[in-house]
Amino acid sequence: MIHFRQKGLTSLKIAILGPAGTYSERAAKAFARRLNIDNGQFELIYTTVNNSLKLVQNNQADYAVIPVENMIDGLIGTSLDALLEYQDFVKVCDEVHLPITHVLAVHPDCDWEKVTRIYSHPSALNQCQRTLAELFPDAELIPVSSTAEAAAKVKRDPQCLSAAICNHEAARLENLKIIDRNIQDYLVNETRFLVCALHDGLPTGNDRTLMAVRYGANQPGQLYQTAKYLAEQDIDLTFVQSRPYKVKPQEYVLIYEFIGHRSEPRVEQALKNIEVQVRTTDGWKKILGSYPKREREEDSYGI
Repeated sequence: MIHFRQKGLTSLKIAILGPAGTYSERAAKAFARRLNIDNGQFELIYTTVNNSLKLVQNNQADYAVIPVENMIDGLIGTSLDALLEYQDFVKVCDEVHLPITHVLAVHPDCDWEKVTRIYSHPSALNQCQRTLAELFPDAELIPVSSTAEAAAKVKRDPQCLSAAICNHEAARLENLKIIDRNIQDYLVNETRFLVCALHDGLPTGNDRTLMAVRYGANQPGQLYQTAKYLAEQDIDLTFVQSRPYKVKPQEYVLIYEFIGHRSEPRVEQALKNIEVQVRTTDGWKKILGSYPKREREEDSYGI
């Protein structure tokens, strides 16, 4: 289900993972501040990651802000899969690096020592797994679609035997009691969000490009050759991620991220060489977007 929240009279719409109170909402607000847009001048659309990109593709949202990587839990594969699904039209145009501070919240009437179930997004559960094993060794860890949904489930729990891993805002919205803060396994925590639209970001001189490659016939040294084409143009490769190819079993799509904008001459040359390489094996190459390389946001919501 899609939930709309009207934010003023402007037509700017940003689709995010809902419901209200998610880290994605905070990332979207940080992006809006970057555009010099106040909270009262845009509309948030609360939905799923996949549908956020679909809304952009269908011109029903101007931007989608999706989580793609956490520094503790790693890359979020489902977000990468969604980018591949809509790559013909939707492109990454910017990014947001958000500090993440998890809290453990319970119903106001709950005795936290009796908690038997802990709800959260799968990535958040992974970010706190060592701490949870120490505090609640026998509790059932239940993944849900977002940290905000976890808070909502705890609020509705008639037995008051559950807890949520969420942020301070989600706990406040559901009137939950925070029993512990900074419960992630590592004190310094950060999630990268990608901002997607029907266009790339303009070159800034300090950019990244995301590229998907599917090799057709498998041959030894294919990944090496692709990386070599980038290295020959002095392009820094920042990560390579393999995702299952949804059309054929036991085949994969490789996602490369590297420093540089797709419009730079050296990047264009490398991409031409890679295009020739993948075509010889009946494969394909897709650019998922070029966008500015950003630093960590100064965020007051993580308190």
